[in-house]
Amino acid sequence: LIGINSYVNLWELFHPAVADSIRNQVLSPGASVGNGLTPEAAKDLGLAEGTAVAASLIDAHAGGLGVIGADVKGYNLPCENQPVTSRLAVICGTSSCHMGISDAPIFVPGVWGPYYSAMVPGFWLNEGGQSATGKLIDHVVRGHVAFPELQAKAAARSPLLFLYQNSDLTMIILTLK
Repeated sequence: LIGINSYVNLWELFHPAVADSIRNQVLSPGASVGNGLTPEAAKDLGLAEGTAVAASLIDAHAGGLGVIGADVKGYNLPCENQPVTSRLAVICGTSSCHMGISDAPIFVPGVWGPYYSAMVPGFWLNEGGQSATGKLIDHVVRGHVAFPELQAKAAARSPLLFLYQNSDLTMIILTLK
């Protein structure tokens, strides 16, 4: 711990005044932070002083918000006309995270949460996941018998395999409408 903190210079976070200010205010995603950019930050970023700043989301929560909050009308999905609390988001990257929201707190052994307004203001979030699943997904895709064909098609249309996969998924979605 000492070596890591020395390397990335985080010692100032242990100062009581800094630590107290970090722990005292929790904002919902998208909520306004302070009075916008300070003069110094605005100058450094080349933006106007007072430019709005909003509370952020971690990557998995941003993905979960997109999946859970998606407008699914017209796609004939089982979750159409169901409350958002009936959905489960599975966000995959370096790790994978399964997330669900509820109107009331739900305590489940081995599952993180419930956290109030952590992802969707006014709802409780529960989540669980697995580390390093990105490599597992990569292994499954690359080990599939159709991977060489996928790789050839991707090379012909896109510089990156995942861009080709995304465009292919978009075409599949459009055919479902």
